[in-house]
Amino acid sequence: MGDIMWMDILKNTLKVGLIEGRHPLPVDEYVFEPLPNEGSLKDKIPQLQNKAEEWLENKQGDIDLYVTGMTPVLTAFLKAWRNVWGGRYRLMLYHYDISNKSYWAEEWK
Repeated sequence: MGDIMWMDILKNTLKVGLIEGRHPLPVDEYVFEPLPNEGSLKDKIPQLQNKAEEWLENKQGDIDLYVTGMTPVLTAFLKAWRNVWGGRYRLMLYHYDISNKSYWAEEWK
């Protein structure tokens, strides 16, 4: 039992948003800076995935990711998470429920 308690104390969970400045979120940091308006989002996806992979390579621990739309950006992050960590850490997606103004969690596997 002592080992489990120490593991809980040492466990690191990052509270993360995808795009800084898009929505106010209860997070410690963001993966991406605001996206420029010019150019096609479709053309930016490979760059976004590369940026997410670079971000993930410098982190350790479980992630609570607050999702706010921008499906192509979320998809780029999920691909990067699979490529870099391959399930080594837990990823929880937090979706905003407007009906009760709170977040609900979905574990990503």
